[in-house]
Amino acid sequence: MLIAEDFLLLAVDDETGKTANVDNLGVRLAGALLADLAAANKTLMRGAPEAGATKEEREKAGDATILVTDNAPTGHVALDAALQAALDAPDAPARKIVEAISEKAEENLLTALVERGVLEKEETKLFRMLPITRWPAADSSHETALRANLTKVLVDGAEPDERTATLISLLHGSGLIGGLVGKEQRKAAQDRAEEIAGSEWGVATVATQVAIAATVATVATVGVAAAAFILLSNDADKTADAAAPAAEPVEAPVA
Repeated sequence: MLIAEDFLLLAVDDETGKTANVDNLGVRLAGALLADLAAANKTLMRGAPEAGATKEEREKAGDATILVTDNAPTGHVALDAALQAALDAPDAPARKIVEAISEKAEENLLTALVERGVLEKEETKLFRMLPITRWPAADSSHETALRANLTKVLVDGAEPDERTATLISLLHGSGLIGGLVGKEQRKAAQDRAEEIAGSEWGVATVATQVAIAATVATVATVGVAAAAFILLSNDADKTADAAAPAAEPVEAPVA
């Protein structure tokens, strides 16, 4: 199971098949796929900070470039699409690769999970007109074990392995951490996730850390762009209102 698949399973409700409202889900899944490529020894990084780098240096890791060291297909639709995105832009910074992968990351991962019998695909129509697709669980055994492992780390204080630390770092800030544990444990779990996400460079491989940094940088960029769009839309509405001619007063009818 890919790190990206684990992330998506946590975002999809097992019973309703609805995807949670996750901040920049596609971007986070793309970063996870980039980490999966590194774990599969498909990529290396050029221009990435070394172990022991300062926080400021690590924040620039999203500008590192990705070197594809093995372009042989993996047979996984989402992973191969991510690999192709890196091949198509060999000189682009990692954050730009994340943006490219994010366009179809969720769709490709859902397809793979359905093909392997982990999720089901249900298509219905709302009011017999609007198509709705949901992805309820067909086999939740892996997700159950995943949630138990995450709880041990986030609540019980167990030390995460590299893979689990990567997943938690990508989950941090997504809004999904709180749903992994009970209400009383939520604050502790979020604090623990922040601790892991902000750990010193070297907890994972450089390539994996770059994937995380590129994801964080892209989420921030997309967030700023979205906020700017909202502000511009509001300004345009105000301008239109101001430019509109004042309505003529309506005289009351003479009795």
